[in-house]
Amino acid sequence: MTQPKFNFTSSTKGGGGSSRSNHDSPSLANTVLVSQINKTSGADPSATPQSSQHRTPPLQPRERTPIGGKTAADGMSLIRESLQNKGISARAQELILQSWREGTQKQYRTYLQRWTTFSSGRNTDPIQPAISEVIDFLTELFDSGLGYSSLNTARCALSSVIHLDDNKTVGSHPLVNRFLKAVFNNRPSIPRYQSVWDPTSVLTYLQTFPPLESISLKELTHKLVMLIALVTGQRCQSFHLMDITSMQKNTDHYKFIIKDIVKQSAPGRNLPELILPAFPADGRVCVYSVLSEYIKCTAPLRGGDTRLFISFVKPYQAVSRDTISRWIKNVMIKAGIDVEVFKPHSTRAASTSKANACQVPIDVILKAASWKGDCTFRKFYNKPIEDNVSRFGQAVLGTSIYV
Repeated sequence: MTQPKFNFTSSTKGGGGSSRSNHDSPSLANTVLVSQINKTSGADPSATPQSSQHRTPPLQPRERTPIGGKTAADGMSLIRESLQNKGISARAQELILQSWREGTQKQYRTYLQRWTTFSSGRNTDPIQPAISEVIDFLTELFDSGLGYSSLNTARCALSSVIHLDDNKTVGSHPLVNRFLKAVFNNRPSIPRYQSVWDPTSVLTYLQTFPPLESISLKELTHKLVMLIALVTGQRCQSFHLMDITSMQKNTDHYKFIIKDIVKQSAPGRNLPELILPAFPADGRVCVYSVLSEYIKCTAPLRGGDTRLFISFVKPYQAVSRDTISRWIKNVMIKAGIDVEVFKPHSTRAASTSKANACQVPIDVILKAASWKGDCTFRKFYNKPIEDNVSRFGQAVLGTSIYV
């Protein structure tokens, strides 16, 4: 499996594992050291000792070396500098930096950039600040309109960089925890959806597509990606990583094993499996039949590309996760789903909630969606189906005809 490669710019010239930043010791400590050496040797205090190159020079708080020339532009570089301050070797730094996946880096970078700008404006060391500076920074984010979820992400980003005097991380400091509780009380984090759309409306639309023998490649592609989204309950990330080299065809289902790292990947957790079952009861929405036709139609077009989904226009190359998300959105629009409210990722909640409403065992739902436990499903994805919500009110109102 190919490991993700991240490009991080070195925080100092040389970047040796044994070197340390000037922030390891305060300026006062260096002054005392020089004074002691002068008293011992009888040297002139104003003279520069010959061994000065072997000692850490006095700290100049605002004469910091730009991190790769872009301190404010790339906040993630602070993480490298923080590791270097701890004496971590250059090779170990590279490995540790790869523990943050691309999506996490993107989230952290925003807040680390703002923290770098904030600390620079206050003449504060961004790696070893006072806790009061951290609280003031979080307050500034709050005053800019951010809510609990965003500030919690900022707290995690700062925890990866900052060394507090009491050896606590930013995330575990009592004042920071108390501050986040206050933020939640003022701007609570609420779920994006209170209910979710019924997959039946999308399936009804897919049933109107032309027969497989006369369907266009574009329609075939859109139909397949939406059916896969509904019958698996997986993320667009998983659809993007589906590969025909990891496909197993059986008489009643296809199986895809996702061998790349996905959001749910963790040590000791099985690789995600996408099961696409045959549905002979209605061939119009049978993902097994649609996939078989798609593989046959794209075989002469894909060349050496083994990703399942390729573009339906030249040069017929593998598509990005964003393209797949856009395809799902297009189907939702044509099926009458309000995409101003529901995003393409809502297919995950719609399908799993529908399965739960149909009394599918919870362990089957969790396995299909690659959830380790039911906490995530029940907290974020299990929503009442919109039609069922309205049916309750209709049923109550219907009793009036019998009065």
